[in-house]
Amino acid sequence: MDHLHRHGAAAPARLSGWAAAILIGAWAVSAAGAPPPAAARIVRAQVDTVGFAVSPADFAVVLAAAGAAEDSTVAARRAALGLDSEAPWVAAVMPHDDYLYAGRVYRHLMPGLRARTWVLLGVCHACRRAGVRDRLLFDDADAWRVAGRETPVDAALRAELLAALGAQMATIESGRHRAEHSLEALLPWLREAVPEARIVPILVPGMSWPRLEELAGRLAAALAAACRERGWRPGPDLGLLISADAVHYGCAGWGEGGGYHPFGCDEAGHAAGRAQDLTLALATLSGPLVEDGPARFARLVWKPGDPSDPYLITWCGLYSIPAGLLTATRLQRELGEPSLTGHLLRYGDSVIDPPLAAAGTRLGTTAAANLQHWVGYAAVGWVAAP
Repeated sequence: MDHLHRHGAAAPARLSGWAAAILIGAWAVSAAGAPPPAAARIVRAQVDTVGFAVSPADFAVVLAAAGAAEDSTVAARRAALGLDSEAPWVAAVMPHDDYLYAGRVYRHLMPGLRARTWVLLGVCHACRRAGVRDRLLFDDADAWRVAGRETPVDAALRAELLAALGAQMATIESGRHRAEHSLEALLPWLREAVPEARIVPILVPGMSWPRLEELAGRLAAALAAACRERGWRPGPDLGLLISADAVHYGCAGWGEGGGYHPFGCDEAGHAAGRAQDLTLALATLSGPLVEDGPARFARLVWKPGDPSDPYLITWCGLYSIPAGLLTATRLQRELGEPSLTGHLLRYGDSVIDPPLAAAGTRLGTTAAANLQHWVGYAAVGWVAAP
């Protein structure tokens, strides 16, 4: 299926007589110097429709269910963390899994989504199998249409980033974006919080740590230049939204090899898997974001030197999280802005949290959720020090 909608006029039918003469004359005027017709507009269409809203009405039901389940704790959690009610995220980690399982976690990030322009950093699930590595992947769309609403792309900012990064560090890979759901899943939640949001979508495939540091530094420098030119500040005007799920755990339904289950696939194993995720998030994503913080995350989840099997812990944000956090850290430094502090707002998983009720919608579930097959979800936001 073609996931690009190209909007433009159809080719004219064959004409005869005076009508043809008029049309030929119009073409002659155009050839003599009139502006050419506008290029067809490209709208990237939604690829994943199982477990995700496909219309505004369906998303409204999911949003209401998530609010009913979580809104009593959202404000309380922010207060317990000492977060000002107006504090905007400079960077945030948001899940990209099934809304019925992860919707509660999405909800906790919405109050801090304030910037109008967001650079999205996502997982490229198929890149490892395809041998795609070492460059940031952009798309060529003018807008993304998800859950029945369009979100415009900031084409000018995208062009500036591509030019600054150069062909050795970034490329347009629209086909990869059309087949990947890790960024589209974020958009209805972002648009609900920031109706006028504009985006620059980027996929982060596998790469070595030195390469990731180099790319993040160049991306941060390019974003800093864009901020200076536009008078933007990270947080109020520009944000980094990182797509990542936490651990993918279990001994069934994960394909050949049976998946990741070092603690077993019973209640004790589930509890230990959750505890490991929470320890990882609190140790490497919470608190002051220092330069080696993303490296500590990578040391715990990456398997060194094995691009064919890169996971020590199966977090589906293996590269997007450190790339986004290194970029955020260096962006603050480039602009002379305060350092960042991370806050773990909520952790959930597809077993412990009951699925949201979504009666009357077309949402299904992407996979079974049980002790043999479950996924963790973390909502983390970073704010600038006051």
